[in-house]
Amino acid sequence: MSRARELALIGALLCATAALFDAWALSVPGLAMLLASALAWTWVAASAHGTELQLRCGAVSAQEDERVEIAVCVRRGAVPFPVAEVTPWPGAQVIALPSDRSGATAATVRIARRGLHTVGPAQLRVSDPFGICERGRLSNTAELLVLPRISSVSASVLACLDGFGGPSTQAAQTVDALRAYRSGSPASRIHWPTVARSGVLMENTLKPEDDARILVLLDSQRAESEEALDRAVRAAASLCVHLAKRGGCMALLPGDRRATLLRADMRAWPALHARLALVQPTTGPQPVHVPPRMLTVIHVTARADAATRVSGPHYRVAPYPLAGLDVAFTVAGCAGQRTHSASQARVA
Repeated sequence: MSRARELALIGALLCATAALFDAWALSVPGLAMLLASALAWTWVAASAHGTELQLRCGAVSAQEDERVEIAVCVRRGAVPFPVAEVTPWPGAQVIALPSDRSGATAATVRIARRGLHTVGPAQLRVSDPFGICERGRLSNTAELLVLPRISSVSASVLACLDGFGGPSTQAAQTVDALRAYRSGSPASRIHWPTVARSGVLMENTLKPEDDARILVLLDSQRAESEEALDRAVRAAASLCVHLAKRGGCMALLPGDRRATLLRADMRAWPALHARLALVQPTTGPQPVHVPPRMLTVIHVTARADAATRVSGPHYRVAPYPLAGLDVAFTVAGCAGQRTHSASQARVA
């Protein structure tokens, strides 16, 4: 029972008692309670009538732990609010609103875990000054895609990943053009006739499919925990970004039959970043097709055991490093170890 009804019931009982026992002194507080409850209910109901509440999210996507502004627009009716408070989303701090005009209030939300999250609804609470009566209004909800956070990867780590564990860099490649030599590029790409003729260090540029010869393979099978999978996804995302900017790489996500090519222009990255945000744990085995000309395969996994989906030498990047293997580098809370499927069997 609401406070307004309780107050009205007490007032009615006092008035009835005054009439029944001829104690007219009780009728004064009884009538006051009836009048107060009626006025409070009327004022709150009239001010809440016609009120519109709309929630707007400042972005459709954001990285983990990045603050996003949430705006709540309130359009009131003809009667001013007695007392009005807005809660931008469940559990957020309550914000007081001015009673005499429409307006907007803003707050910032920060979500620490990747995925598709629902923000809202915002709640408007209108009440009288004494808290006798109140009305509530709910806004719409908004969806916010929280993307995995990108961590830094040092140049030395990127250099050691280039050309490890696969065919020789002298393998047949399709030359696309010449460009100035970039520090860290394999020596096999240097175009020596141009260097001898002009004295300028130049290198061959390859077709994107040949140039991106590092594969980042994300494995979500039998993840140890949600936190472990999140760390693995962050590591895969970080490696993809930095390797792509270095010259290009391939990325193979759970459920994909073909790897996605990431070039230095990063055009394919936004869609891949969004897909990484939605990666879920899997249980069944998934076939893996590694392109034949991959120089380096980076197997990113959230498992703690030594099981692998990659044959031959490769890097294993995981939140739980394997005992007996040296850690070559760390990224996003995961350890990168050089390993081989046969050596893994001994470690397991």
